[in-house]
Amino acid sequence: MAADNTLQQEIDRISDRIALHPHDATLYLQRGKLFHRTGTFDKSLNDFTKVLQLDPQNTEAQQYSLLLREIFAYTYTDQYNP
Repeated sequence: MAADNTLQQEIDRISDRIALHPHDATLYLQRGKLFHRTGTFDKSLNDFTKVLQLDPQNTEAQQYSLLLREIFAYTYTDQYNP
């Protein structure tokens, strides 16, 4: 639980910085990776999408987005996943 709390505190800290610097792709990338670590994949993908809006050539965000889209394609196509 302590690790989850620490990650959430870091997410909150970066979110505060994003509020001050909404065009900083690096902040969205950092927060997206933290959301990914917590398993909050929808918020993670939203942040990586924002990174790509701000910096379309960001290969790290491209790779994370691709990975998450593959997870979503497998996980949410039907009700049964063995």
